Amino acid sequence: MKDKCFYNADGDFLIVPQQGVLDITTEFGKMRVEPNEICVIQQGMRFSVSVSGSTRGYILEVFAAHFQLPYLGPIGANGLANPRDFLCPVAWYEDKDVKGYQVVSKFQGHLFQAEQNHSPFDVVGWHGSYVPYKYNLALFMVVNAVQFDHCETACLNSWV
Repeated sequence: MKDKCFYNADGDFLIVPQQGVLDITTEFGKMRVEPNEICVIQQGMRFSVSVSGSTRGYILEVFAAHFQLPYLGPIGANGLANPRDFLCPVAWYEDKDVKGYQVVSKFQGHLFQAEQNHSPFDVVGWHGSYVPYKYNLALFMVVNAVQFDHCETACLNSWV
């Protein structure tokens, strides 16, 4: 996606690479998403994906609401997916003037294209928690299973 980006005005994307590595550039920075990781890019965020080599995976789109962590209830802080394990992009921006930079958007199920004379990744900083993120599925702790000996062991391993 050289000098091109995409954004979805309809809903959030859940991106799951199965083979190969995705280098995702967003208005908030860059993320490297590998197999066994998931990435969520929320509605309205511009992004670009670059790959090297053979790559494949899945994209899920949700329309009604945003992806969110469920309430942990009696499990507490030692089960399922811990909020601290969700990683946001590494800050990065691009100050680049480009004639004919293409912005492809998806709105109400239809694709539209516009051109602009600069990169949309020229955002220097942001405030808030509405950011794209990724999660390593190896950190997910299933409850009542034998993936880890103790919940505490799983928590300590994610800190190392």
